[in-house]
Amino acid sequence: MEKVISLKNPVIPGRGVCDPHIHIFDEKMYLYASHDANKDARNFCMHDWQIWSSADAVVWTLESVVHPEDFFMGPSDNCWAVDAAKRNGRYYFYFSDGSRRIGVAVADHPGGPFKDALGKPLLDGTLTTTREYDPAVFDDDDGEFYLVFGGPAWCYGDGCGYYIARLNEDMISFAETPRKIELDHCGDDKASLNKFGGKYYLSYGGFYAVSNCVYGPYHFMGHTASTIDHSSFCAWNGQIFQAITIKEQTEMYRSSGLCYVHIKENGELVTDPLIVEYGVGQYDSDWNRIEAVWYMKGVNVRKKENKHLFGFLAACTEHAVLTYPKVRNLSDKTGFSVDYYCMGGKAVIEVRTGGENGPLLGSIKAENPTDSYEWYCRRNDFFRFDTKLDDTSDVFLILKPERGAELCIDSFHFIRG
Repeated sequence: MEKVISLKNPVIPGRGVCDPHIHIFDEKMYLYASHDANKDARNFCMHDWQIWSSADAVVWTLESVVHPEDFFMGPSDNCWAVDAAKRNGRYYFYFSDGSRRIGVAVADHPGGPFKDALGKPLLDGTLTTTREYDPAVFDDDDGEFYLVFGGPAWCYGDGCGYYIARLNEDMISFAETPRKIELDHCGDDKASLNKFGGKYYLSYGGFYAVSNCVYGPYHFMGHTASTIDHSSFCAWNGQIFQAITIKEQTEMYRSSGLCYVHIKENGELVTDPLIVEYGVGQYDSDWNRIEAVWYMKGVNVRKKENKHLFGFLAACTEHAVLTYPKVRNLSDKTGFSVDYYCMGGKAVIEVRTGGENGPLLGSIKAENPTDSYEWYCRRNDFFRFDTKLDDTSDVFLILKPERGAELCIDSFHFIRG
């Protein structure tokens, strides 16, 4: 299978892999994407779709190329956006026939091969007043699945908008008539739907709106500042990721990237501009700081808004583990420094390699003598390594607050010399 390794965004550069939707299936990240076929095209030219997978969000494997001629569409230049879902052990692939129709295919594996489930469109452009295209599928907490589709009125005229309908258990028919989503914003490109902190997030072209009900109404919240094109979200290993479309070469030849997403107390979504550039899962010990919330896996940890410095902290009140895989350029590093605060008691911060129970590089006894959350009480502690490190190693922060204490990690860095 073809593999791609990228040490920054985009994750699959120079191949036209765009409009990404990401899902976690079988402990792997699957990216379902459109495919810009021509670097010199003056209009969108998309002959097929592509499915990529990754176990670490850094090394990507091409699972399959999905061809429209295998479906009711036949050969086409209009293989627009797609999405996928898993239900009852099977995988469903929802695809656009340009801006006109939506089809559905089914497979026994998330990477395919997919077969046309109906031999005809699931939506043929006649069921609503909008263009029935750009599907997004949403799996709610109660096990119900919904399909969201459509586009804004400014793009296709009056009567257009985003629509939603609950799917039957067979995933190839509707349990209800699609209804228009009430949204107090003009909308933008392809919509996606997620649920974070008990709230429903309708996102589109970098914008997003929030509701207490899956059907809406949705209240406009803002823009993630990470992309102006198609994007999607997913949660994995205690982290939230946004897959973004990057205009890598031209308007008609794009790529996909990943960034971390943090949620403020008021529900706003925040992305880090450094990660929009670097990509996720990237750690270099030569950097002057690595933010704690850039972890690839967090156990028993939550992200806490740091209102003093307008950032986010990795916070815990019980034994927690933060994982930072494949930290680079460690062979000349001799120590470790961490910024933290601890309230309500004491804690221990251990730094290990190779695993949660791997070799111990050192530890820090964390405490805040004033028992205060004020940022001026932050501690910056360090220790020296007893052994020389490999140039690339997985690094684990083991956080051990005593009962009643809260430990918050801001950032850390490695010491040379």
